[in-house]
Amino acid sequence: LCGFFLLNTMLFTLPGYLGMADDFFLAPLFQLLGALFATLSLCVGGGYFIHRAWQAAQNKVLHIDLPIATGLIAAYLGSLIGWYSGTIELIYFDFVATFVFLMLAGRWLQEYALEKNRSHLQRQQVGPRKVTQLGGANDGQSITVQSVTKDLEYSIAPGEINPVAADLLDDSGTLSLEWINGEAEPLIWKRERITPAGSINVGMQSLRFRARESWADSLLAKLLERPGDVFQESRLQTVLKWYIGTILIIAGVGFTAWLVSTGNVLKATQVLISILVVSCPCALGVALPMCDEFATTRLRRAGLFIKTSQIWERIRQVSTVVFDKTGTLTMDIPRLDNPKAIQELDPLSIQALAHLVDHNLHPIARSLREALLANHPHLGQALLSVPIVEEFVGNGVAWKAAAHNEWTLGKPNWKAAHSDAADAHSALRQNGLLIAVFHFSEDVRDDAKKAIEAFQQAKIRTTILSGDIESRVTQIAQQLGLSEAHTRSSCTPSDKADWIDTQANGSALMIGDGVNDSLAFDKAICRGTPVVDRSILQASADFFFFGRSLRCIPELFTTTQLRRHTIQMVFTAAVLYNIAAVTLCLMGKMHPLLAAILMPLSSIATLAIAWLGMNRKPV
Repeated sequence: LCGFFLLNTMLFTLPGYLGMADDFFLAPLFQLLGALFATLSLCVGGGYFIHRAWQAAQNKVLHIDLPIATGLIAAYLGSLIGWYSGTIELIYFDFVATFVFLMLAGRWLQEYALEKNRSHLQRQQVGPRKVTQLGGANDGQSITVQSVTKDLEYSIAPGEINPVAADLLDDSGTLSLEWINGEAEPLIWKRERITPAGSINVGMQSLRFRARESWADSLLAKLLERPGDVFQESRLQTVLKWYIGTILIIAGVGFTAWLVSTGNVLKATQVLISILVVSCPCALGVALPMCDEFATTRLRRAGLFIKTSQIWERIRQVSTVVFDKTGTLTMDIPRLDNPKAIQELDPLSIQALAHLVDHNLHPIARSLREALLANHPHLGQALLSVPIVEEFVGNGVAWKAAAHNEWTLGKPNWKAAHSDAADAHSALRQNGLLIAVFHFSEDVRDDAKKAIEAFQQAKIRTTILSGDIESRVTQIAQQLGLSEAHTRSSCTPSDKADWIDTQANGSALMIGDGVNDSLAFDKAICRGTPVVDRSILQASADFFFFGRSLRCIPELFTTTQLRRHTIQMVFTAAVLYNIAAVTLCLMGKMHPLLAAILMPLSSIATLAIAWLGMNRKPV
């Protein structure tokens, strides 16, 4: 709409600039139509900036929309005065329509870039949502976790999260506590033990529970509450404060000087309005969103997606990068150390192993399934039947292909007549006969060591805060070249938050993926998370990333620095433009046509600088 209003405003304003006489019979109509379309542009598009500037002023906050709104109102009121008095030097209707369109285009580009990144998470599940009620009027029906009350009996399906502390009603189950303490290894849970909120059912059957508390009283519910974001972009606030103050002082001095020297109120008003018009922050309104779009596009190619525009100011203040271990520095499933064991299986064993790991949420089963599909990509299509796979909690899973043909996958010597695989992590057997053994280790993310080396070169401290046991944390730290002084193991959520608050003074970038990192997220100045199943931190993270590699994290710092240098170039060009344009205004030589030409030209120039700056290779 504002583009349409702009074209029509220029259509009816341009003849006057090209020499159409005021006494020409169409001149009054053209002036009326030009004023009409400029008014529509101000109401439809300019109202967006004016309303936001007014809201910010009511809250005593300087906002980027304040100088934009000031320039638009000054140009429009001056145009009305000029139109009424016949003073053409005060008529800026074409400027109003042009400026509204350019500012809206810049703002749309900024919002589009952020929304494009956020859309990647629209279908991600955040936290536990539903359980199945047992007994009562809603027996067998799904209910929201908010409806869980004390003593309610319910069940959760495989892969789902237990929302509250509860008593296990089944004899045993396989649960993962990676959300609670960062420990990915599943545990065997017996009936007499209290099941904590946040535990994940990684078995193959649903588990039944009796709630010991309501959802509102659950620790998990409290951890999922996100605090309000009170972060303020202090540097932008300071720039706006000085910018607005300087422009208002210069405009006031210019108005006073011309009024005293000439006594001409209209001429002094023309100088005042022209200064407010030509000094509107095109660089802030157009070039900065363009820089943000270039920066987010650059990071998307590396697999990192920005959720908030405040991240650029936050990253600049980061002095410490804090990693959780499991799921961030390492993958959430172990690496198969002997893939040849898969490659050497005969077709019958491959099919049996595929049945045993299909729909199995245990980390070892998931790792074997990935290895199988890597070697046999069409295997999934061959599993047309759904065999009955029985889970033996604490030992493994079994499948009977026939009456006397049982396949098992589990502990090395489970179902074995004698110990023949003591050093393995898991074994595949047929009727107790050893078919294959599998060895696993934690799989460090690609480029993790290079990422940490990049931080060390940039003088950014890197620390691991993990809920895992000391031996595993130390092993990963040694692989990444980190000393014991930069690692902490067996950390509770509070321990992580306290360390960031005291040791990093809050100026930390926290990379985590589970509920045990949520309190640390609240204390960190910047937060990032990988995209994994059942993550709750994507809602509060400033960015998220896909894939196995961590190279995108150093790229975030590199791109932030490149963006900062580019913005400095844009501001330098904007300052030079404003000095030249304001000088012409103070000399009384700024014509509305010249203002209408200079303003889009300055915007084009700043956009060109932004494009060239963001596409150059960083030093």
